[in-house]
Amino acid sequence: MNILNGTEAFAALAAGQQIECRHINAGEFDDIRNFPATVYINPEYEFRIAIKFFTIGEMQVPEPVKESPAKGVQCFVPSILTEELSKSFKWKNSTSDLALMQRGQVHLIKEHAITHALALITVSGGSLEAPTANDQNSTSNDVEKKTFESQSDIQIAEQGPAAAEDSLTEEFVETDAVKLVEKFTAQIAQFANTQDVLSFRHVFLANGHLDQKDQQHLCKLTEDKLLELDPEQYTPKVEPANDLSVDELKRLQEEAEKLIQSGADSTEMAAQVDEDVVHQELLADLLDRVAKATTPAEVNAQIKYTKSWTEEQRKPLIDAINKRLVELNPPKAQSSLAVRIQKAEDLTELDALEIDVSACDEEIQPRLMEMVEKRRLELDPFTAAIGGP
Repeated sequence: MNILNGTEAFAALAAGQQIECRHINAGEFDDIRNFPATVYINPEYEFRIAIKFFTIGEMQVPEPVKESPAKGVQCFVPSILTEELSKSFKWKNSTSDLALMQRGQVHLIKEHAITHALALITVSGGSLEAPTANDQNSTSNDVEKKTFESQSDIQIAEQGPAAAEDSLTEEFVETDAVKLVEKFTAQIAQFANTQDVLSFRHVFLANGHLDQKDQQHLCKLTEDKLLELDPEQYTPKVEPANDLSVDELKRLQEEAEKLIQSGADSTEMAAQVDEDVVHQELLADLLDRVAKATTPAEVNAQIKYTKSWTEEQRKPLIDAINKRLVELNPPKAQSSLAVRIQKAEDLTELDALEIDVSACDEEIQPRLMEMVEKRRLELDPFTAAIGGP
């Protein structure tokens, strides 16, 4: 199993791969759409590309490898004529190895090859012999049973009549959504550790009798329970993340926008990428840079990262820039706005002064804007001549 970090998982998602995620202390992976977008920058989560399946008869079999593994990697092929139901070999990229891969016989996980063999036996009309009284070794029935009980990623598409009858006599399956919510709510309330809460999320999220509203309600209950059991870890953090740079956060935001523009389903994208979270992370980092800036030019330079933002999104940063400029240049020593416009050294500084103009009295704004346009023409006559900003 190839474990991915947040950056690798996001890139794979953007490339069209189906991604699964889990907390590092959780046992099973779950669809990435069942997690908030913040998991991409949370080191406590890990990712993998979801295992794909194909159907043989009535069984779901994990897909075999379609690209050559590295030399020396342990591989497995289904074996329907042996008790083990699989044979292992080390990949040498030989002609015979490539032939096996082309025929769809090579797996990287032994249990996947066993499941493949079981499916081939079943679809061929065969069956596995029952164990004899003197047989002290594991029989093929034992292999089949252990395989399906131990592998969470091996699924049976449809139970046979006998299996279905046994399951009905053993336990009544509740299908009423109201009763299910009540049952799950009571279970959540009884948990005494966070690991049980995290694992339980997969139970109700996989229940086909609950709608999205019910699942969201239960997710909220698990979040409250996690906060109750471990407030230090699960209290929402307001500090900016320090493990990603401004450029990295900006790149994530741009990739999120590209995914939305590509026409992907809006519901799925809302679950996969939360643009507001990325924006808030970027804003927090910019605010921190402004607060630590030691020169006006360094303060004003932070505005260049917000060209695609709305006026409302920019406002907190603009307020912070103005405040820091006042701290660096107290009002008593600061020139008038008109003088600063006339003496602006570059277009970045002029853009910041134009923002200050918008905060002035409406009666003097036209005159100040004329001075801004005049200074822009002086600083960059070519761009102004062809109608540039």
